[in-house]
Amino acid sequence: MSDDIKTLNEIKEIGKKMEDSISEYFDREGLEDPTKNFDWEYILIDKKKVRNAWCMPGGKIAVYTGILDATKNTNGLAAVMGHEIAHAVAKHSVERASRGTLLNVGTRIIDIASGGVLSDINRTTGQNTVGLLAQLGILNPFNRKQESEADYLGMIFSSLSGYDIRETVKIWERMKELNKGKEPPEFMSTHPSSDNRIRDLNEKMNEVILDYPPIKLT
Repeated sequence: MSDDIKTLNEIKEIGKKMEDSISEYFDREGLEDPTKNFDWEYILIDKKKVRNAWCMPGGKIAVYTGILDATKNTNGLAAVMGHEIAHAVAKHSVERASRGTLLNVGTRIIDIASGGVLSDINRTTGQNTVGLLAQLGILNPFNRKQESEADYLGMIFSSLSGYDIRETVKIWERMKELNKGKEPPEFMSTHPSSDNRIRDLNEKMNEVILDYPPIKLT
């Protein structure tokens, strides 16, 4: 754990605003609050070489100190946290587990029905060729779709909580610089490229600002 208490308290403050704003938004819309059973918790992990953050189902959020080089300020940190919270709210981890299970079962059924053709291919090539093709053709695009959803929902959560979502684009511009052009081709990655992310965020930003203004909590 990091001993940077000031940043940890900032993370907790952002998180509390998002907790309240998300619950209030769903209540006003007459919708069931997907976070009502969350047991929120926030930690800051001291790893400067790791530019990452995550949110487990149930609201357990971790931020690595390395990503602070990209967030730079409170609005940037809120953008990252909104994105990670969006994954938990949208139950993306559950979707990924279900998709992976279906893919594994489907591959076995096809292998049996084809008399072991898929297994023969794997033995001949010396690697899980079928698994690799499934990863590139099914799982990676599916995961990229989830990342794009989390980008969009994250902007909404940040905006509802009163943060300046224009900083979201600046984060990915900084991430691109920090990566120094070492991103893998998008089709080989579970995340959209920085360029595509920046374009999509810019396209949706005005809509989010107009449709999801900050919620005033009483």
